Amino acid sequence: MSLSLRIGVVGGSIGGLTAAVLLSQLGHDVVVFERSPRALEGRGAGIVVLPMTERYFVERGEQLGGASASEVALTLTNWTYVDREGEILDQTPTNNRFTAWNTLYKALLAELPEGRYRLDHQVSDVKEVGDGSDSLVISFAGGGSHECDLVIAADGMGSTVRGLVSPETPTTYAGYVAWRGTLFEGDLSTETASLLDDAMIYQVLDHSHILAYAIPGPDDSIERGQRSVNFVWYRNAPSDKFDELMTDRFGEHRPSTIPPGYLQDQFLAELQQEAGRVLAPQLRELVHGCSDPFIQAIFDMAADKFVYGRTVLIGDAATVLRPHVAAGTAKAAADAWALRDHLSEVGDLNSLDAALADWEVEQRELATTSAARSRSMGESAQVHSTMVPGDPSWRFGLFEPGN
Repeated sequence: MSLSLRIGVVGGSIGGLTAAVLLSQLGHDVVVFERSPRALEGRGAGIVVLPMTERYFVERGEQLGGASASEVALTLTNWTYVDREGEILDQTPTNNRFTAWNTLYKALLAELPEGRYRLDHQVSDVKEVGDGSDSLVISFAGGGSHECDLVIAADGMGSTVRGLVSPETPTTYAGYVAWRGTLFEGDLSTETASLLDDAMIYQVLDHSHILAYAIPGPDDSIERGQRSVNFVWYRNAPSDKFDELMTDRFGEHRPSTIPPGYLQDQFLAELQQEAGRVLAPQLRELVHGCSDPFIQAIFDMAADKFVYGRTVLIGDAATVLRPHVAAGTAKAAADAWALRDHLSEVGDLNSLDAALADWEVEQRELATTSAARSRSMGESAQVHSTMVPGDPSWRFGLFEPGN
């Protein structure tokens, strides 16, 4: 590679880390700026692992010195649908892979060179240098700045950088939220643990659906009995009720997420009451057994451009997928891999602009297709209530169902 770029990555979650690791190993000078004052935590949330999500670990193999793909994720054989009584309606061997957000985050962070991940750096501005050079300057709310040739914004749906370069981008509430929580596998009844042992479980409800699956435990163990179990229950929340739901027990309005322990008691009681009324016994046990569920609101958002000069939006900073394709982290990883491939051929700053333009065309097409599919699935389940147990079109995938 004839050109080494100074790259600033804004946002140190999984998408930002993937880009930073790949571009560092390509020979670029990469620094990640994360606004949080401490290492990130995913609240125990589970992630469906698609091939693109773990591509880095699969391709590195034994070079990771102990961290292999099998250690960052686990495989469950069956995709199983149950009815209200907990009886199996449909069971298909799909061999999906799953992990915990924390497990994947720590594995990627360990691959980044020391000193290249900087916490407590809230970005306040990104501007071109005023001397006519091709450089950019990232400014921070706490003072200080960082000069670079390329800025990669991986700071999520509420991206500060996108707000600077595309402030008119709309974010639209989809009309429902995901209630999420985790429990220790060892605390489950024998019947529930058996059902979840080697399967992801779905129950289709009236204008709603819920799924549950095993993920690595708190110590990243994938051994049976030491894993955690993650549930995600999609429930409609009309716009006129949304603001109240997303106001925590201390009176603070939280527009996208209510963290564990912050729910108002009335909404937790309502969740548990509804679980007793409509859920299969095994899924009801999960919801009733989780003392601190949390809420993630579902939104649609797509930036009109992914490249602004030499500022690039990736992952949720560029386009938000509804979770039903289970491809949010895979799309962020795909953006990072594609960026690495395009930058690997860059020989000078003029060819950099052309490479970014080509990258944008490819990734916008992928994002548009995936987002449309995720919206269609969400409308089917939550609005039209036409989701059918066993429908193969519901298979997870970034590029298509099952891939």
